[in-house]
Amino acid sequence: MITRRTALKTSLGLGLTGWAGRAVAAADYWPRGAAWASVDPAAAGFDAARLGAAVDVGLADRSVDVLVLRGGRIVAERYAAGSGPEKTYQIASAAKSMISVLVGICIDQGRIKGIDQSASDFIPQWRGTPKAGITVRHLLSMTSGLDDRGLALRGIVGDQFEINAAAPVRAPPGARWAYQTAMFHLLYHVIERAAGEPFEAFATRNLTGPLGMKDTTWVTNTGQGAHGPVTNYYTASCSARDLARFGLFAQRGGRWAGRQLVSAGYLKRAISPSQDLNGAYGFLWWENARPGFGAAGAGGRAGLRFEGSPPDTFAALGAGGQAVMVVPSLDLVVIRQGQEPATETLLPSLLAAVCGAVRRGA
Repeated sequence: MITRRTALKTSLGLGLTGWAGRAVAAADYWPRGAAWASVDPAAAGFDAARLGAAVDVGLADRSVDVLVLRGGRIVAERYAAGSGPEKTYQIASAAKSMISVLVGICIDQGRIKGIDQSASDFIPQWRGTPKAGITVRHLLSMTSGLDDRGLALRGIVGDQFEINAAAPVRAPPGARWAYQTAMFHLLYHVIERAAGEPFEAFATRNLTGPLGMKDTTWVTNTGQGAHGPVTNYYTASCSARDLARFGLFAQRGGRWAGRQLVSAGYLKRAISPSQDLNGAYGFLWWENARPGFGAAGAGGRAGLRFEGSPPDTFAALGAGGQAVMVVPSLDLVVIRQGQEPATETLLPSLLAAVCGAVRRGA
């Protein structure tokens, strides 16, 4: 899964240099509108040749884009043929981390009482049943205990909310960690019911709009429910620069251009280990502070999610290698989109190589 000797470090001869224990203060720069300042890699504290080599190798492995920020400015930005800054791609489960933030915003606004509120307050079918013990925390941390086997993840012709809410109980809430996208999909509906308005409207006003994510759309389809058409939610489609905005917002503790969009306390909890069953998972974010398992769960190999990168690293990750990787101690955001990489360890290797290109003390 993740090994200490990764492909990029082998091919580029890169090692880590001087990040341990060092906190880099975030600059005040924020991109405005479509304008986004870039900075020469050397001026941003990189060994330019090593950074360029890391990005080139990353792009060559079935990627459509690789983008690196430091201090909020673009240090490297590469696109495959046919792609570009405004080209959008579905980000698969990387959208989970956006939903985590939107849950935090609902909590900040008092629309959700807290992470330990029963999810049955928003899923009426669960009231008065054993499922009433499932909290918002359990849905955020993939510990609902529900059995998602057989549930469709795309192209649902019926009512996604009703179908997924009817999943049977497999284990007590909090007793089992399992990467369950179908159960995660319930959170779109929880947010919509908590907000009292269409999900897209709430998300635009509170997150994607303020961040300037103008190329982002939500991937949905129309299903047929008992009382007529319903909207089923799956993921988002984003450009690399929109993902970079989201990563910069998260790297700076939920702030954007001086405005705190989600409380720093919630975001800190979201990017920290959320339970003891899988130390690598927060609230729909992956993190590097403790070893744990990937999406395969305990059937996979335990280890750090981003071997060779600082322990404060956290990320939004999706199938096919969609990634928003954030390293606060180095003031870094690294974006990668594309098809499933041929190199199994591409993402941790790419990030370790970019971190290793930062000059000691820079």
